[in-house]
Amino acid sequence: VAELCYHKAHHAAVSINAIPGYSVKFLDTPFFHEFVVKCPKPVSEINMHLLDHHILGGYDLGECYPALKDHMLVAITEMNSNDEIDALVHVLEEVSHD
Repeated sequence: VAELCYHKAHHAAVSINAIPGYSVKFLDTPFFHEFVVKCPKPVSEINMHLLDHHILGGYDLGECYPALKDHMLVAITEMNSNDEIDALVHVLEEVSHD
């Protein structure tokens, strides 16, 4: 289970980092199943778009940490299928083009 979490989270992080406008922070440091994404738009706006596609978005870190405005905490676990991860990446790409 731990290996699945690790590999799926890293696959998601690398895929999201490749989307223009997004950048995964601390990608070169070890992480397990949560990672921070700098977003091109407010996290609340991105989360609403994700929710329109039945995808729960990440936690808006800017709500508690003003220095992390437009940063989202994303969690990927063994319960997320590869298709769900691909859908997340696809919808994030859509948001970056809006």
